[in-house]
Amino acid sequence: MENVRMKVINLWVILVACVVGLLACNSGQMAAEKRAEHAAEAQGEIVLGIVHSSNFPSLFLEGVNLAVEQLNQQGGILGRPLKTLVYDDEGDDQKGQQIAKDLADNREVVAVVGHTFSEVAIPVSIIYEKAGILFISPGASDPGLTRYGGNFTFRNIPSGEEIGRQIADFAFRHGVSQVAIFRQRQDAYKRLAESFSAHASTQNIETVTVRSFFGSEENFREQLSDIKRMYSFDAVLIIGLVPPAGTLIKQARDIGITVPILGTDGLDTPRLWTEAGRAAEGTVVVTVFNPDKPTLVTRNFVRQFKNHYGIEPDTWAAQGYDAIQLLAHAIQESGSTVPLVIASTLRFLENWHGVTGSYSFTRNGDITGKSVFFKVARNGSFEFLERETAADAEIDPLHVIEDITLRIPLNEPIDTIDPGRGYKTNSVEIIEQLFLGLTDFNPKTLQTVPELAESWTVSPDGTVYQFSLRPDVTWTDGTPVTAHDVVAAVHRNLHPDLRSPFIDDLYILQNAQAFHQGDIDDLTQVGVRAINNLTVEFTLEHAAVYFPAVAGLGGFHPIPRHVLEQYGEAWIDLEHIQTNGPYRPVFWDKGNLLILRKNLAYSEADNVAIPEVRYAIIAQSSIGFVMYQNNELDILGCSYSRVPKDEIVYIKANPNLHQEYSMHQKLCTSLFFFLTRVSPVDNLLVRKAIAAAIDRQLLVDLILTGDEQPATTLTPPGMAGAVTSREAVGIPFDPDQAKRWLAEAGYPDGKGLPKLHLFYDASDPDHAQIARAIQASLRHYLNIELQYEPTYQEGQTHLYLYSGCADYPDAQNIFNVLHPTVGYRPINWDQLGYFEEFSDALRIAQQSPDQQERNLAYQQAEKILTEDIVFSVPLYFDIAHCLVKPRVKGWYYMPVGGQHIRDWYFEE
Repeated sequence: MENVRMKVINLWVILVACVVGLLACNSGQMAAEKRAEHAAEAQGEIVLGIVHSSNFPSLFLEGVNLAVEQLNQQGGILGRPLKTLVYDDEGDDQKGQQIAKDLADNREVVAVVGHTFSEVAIPVSIIYEKAGILFISPGASDPGLTRYGGNFTFRNIPSGEEIGRQIADFAFRHGVSQVAIFRQRQDAYKRLAESFSAHASTQNIETVTVRSFFGSEENFREQLSDIKRMYSFDAVLIIGLVPPAGTLIKQARDIGITVPILGTDGLDTPRLWTEAGRAAEGTVVVTVFNPDKPTLVTRNFVRQFKNHYGIEPDTWAAQGYDAIQLLAHAIQESGSTVPLVIASTLRFLENWHGVTGSYSFTRNGDITGKSVFFKVARNGSFEFLERETAADAEIDPLHVIEDITLRIPLNEPIDTIDPGRGYKTNSVEIIEQLFLGLTDFNPKTLQTVPELAESWTVSPDGTVYQFSLRPDVTWTDGTPVTAHDVVAAVHRNLHPDLRSPFIDDLYILQNAQAFHQGDIDDLTQVGVRAINNLTVEFTLEHAAVYFPAVAGLGGFHPIPRHVLEQYGEAWIDLEHIQTNGPYRPVFWDKGNLLILRKNLAYSEADNVAIPEVRYAIIAQSSIGFVMYQNNELDILGCSYSRVPKDEIVYIKANPNLHQEYSMHQKLCTSLFFFLTRVSPVDNLLVRKAIAAAIDRQLLVDLILTGDEQPATTLTPPGMAGAVTSREAVGIPFDPDQAKRWLAEAGYPDGKGLPKLHLFYDASDPDHAQIARAIQASLRHYLNIELQYEPTYQEGQTHLYLYSGCADYPDAQNIFNVLHPTVGYRPINWDQLGYFEEFSDALRIAQQSPDQQERNLAYQQAEKILTEDIVFSVPLYFDIAHCLVKPRVKGWYYMPVGGQHIRDWYFEE
């Protein structure tokens, strides 16, 4: 920030010499040593000089006053209150020097904050140095302020050299190649322009011309016309102050200069619109303060400032507030108000967390590491650009800002966030937040609805689908998402080396299985192609009315083709990844924590209300429950870390937790199936006897929570094609019938039946207990010995305990898994009979547009698997137990896919 009133100064050193001469003549000036001695003995108020500059209206004083008021309310510093002496230098070097002399004559003053402009700050710094007063300027960016290493002089704004470099980097990121510069006539602005040009040239950005102007100038039309006629440029950089900078912008637009305009922090004022009017629209301004910065100290400051003054703080309010808090910290840390001691503490201060960001001091009083932001003038206010880059630099995995962060526990580490590879619950959850599928599911009806695709059509024979993509969806780097990205994803996922878990789903595409198994090597023969940038076409092996649901799965998610081509499989690494969904990953400690931040490039970013989501790996549900009770988590259960089942009774009885608790039907079934080629379960009557001997209700009541639904069929309620209980499909619990079937099989009372072996998944927290319950039922009712073990043994395992959840809400999903010949790893039971009937039923269910006809076909398939051949024995349909904090609004449970965090918000 520089002065609105220009003074031509050839060499600031000459001015310094003059000031030193004046100081020598002032016999009343107190020596630094005397001030230090007095400060060391003082016991009363700590006196600070505050100097604002009214020629550049800002909220600097309000920020200073808020900090002083807060510190005094907390008991002051070292038990002493702060007192401020407020002056106005009006941006005038002569007035500034007189104020400095007055403050220097006051032996109570230990520090001065203010003098925003370089041509004032530089000469007054000499006075303060001589008097031994610590001086912090919030706006003087001229490198000359600190170049000669004074003992007491500091600034809490980056130098002009650093700002020039940052603007050059911004120009490079946005494709600028030729720049015309207008700078106000002052050494500080000249140095900033030189810094910009020097750094820009290293990035092949040419400075085509540099023009200067006086602060009093009002007519720039001639200069503007000259550069428009004489030079080719794709951006203008204005280094100076409003009002002249605002007038310059207005006249540039008036004569038809339409290229982007960049400006320094002298344009960071509401007066920009007063002077430039509508021409200010689109002007990009550099600043050091972002009120939306996702750090606790910034958000608290903004909230407190608004509460106190009724308006949002500007950059200069934040700079003033920071300077006072910085002084307070140094005094508190050093335990002294002696200026030299405070100064020494500041010089060694690292990673100070202020409201404008984190920074450290150099030995000469400059700062390093402070974030620089860019904002664009739009509709009478500033809108921040590139917020992701600056915000990501501030991530602290150990520090959570509760009021902007959704805190979620996961029971195990996240395998991957690659949509083509992620099939486990945790991966599916994260992928839902990062990427858009072609389709999604309505949370109330579970009907397939558009997501990345805005519509689709199907051919009369049901084998060709065309999806029209939304034109407004981009990757986080701004590259449009196209049909070619979808094709690239499908082709990649079909490659055998990738081992995509979605192979079974992809096999529905024409020739997909043939390519994957190596029968053909031409990907163009696979049934997927881009008709144009926004239309992707799928040709299927057979008609499938449920295909729009399948098209929303990870195997069909587009991936950023341009990133894949550049980085290969490393495209998913955090330094390369591009997402197109509501969030993007910014931190990942794979065994402990994943942090997502709102994706500002998301097509509906304005509707995403929660800025940050943190997924913490908490393996033990008991620990998760304690953390939830301690308000360290916002959600427990649902599809995340489980609510401990032995706490359900307590939760239901607790008046507070009861209000936060809910149950929801999951699309998950627990069952076991028989390895029907292994004796004695190759005998249908043995399988029937075992199925009838399982008391599902007792299992649910004793082993689980009692809320799960006992099941005799495979498809959970809520899915298309689910069989209702009134249709009485499956074998119910009937121990007498079980005994008769077992005797009929040649094993009366279990005699002669060899020990059976059941495989269970040791990673499932319920499986061992379920296996134990099955063991007890078979021993009690049939005198059958069963051993359960977490190791599958080919030819020796008889029963396979399995719990699975649907990827999409159609019974086809269930039957594809249990089909004897379809898919990458088919389950062989076709020797049992009914294979043709089963295949015919599924063919009808796949192709019929009549849901009633589909339901009847699925009912027949259910009957075949659970009654006619008894290949599988359903046990129960699972329930989601959820605890959700009251502050999370808009919450609903998605039983399929990941949760729709994009629709949730925090209570105000």
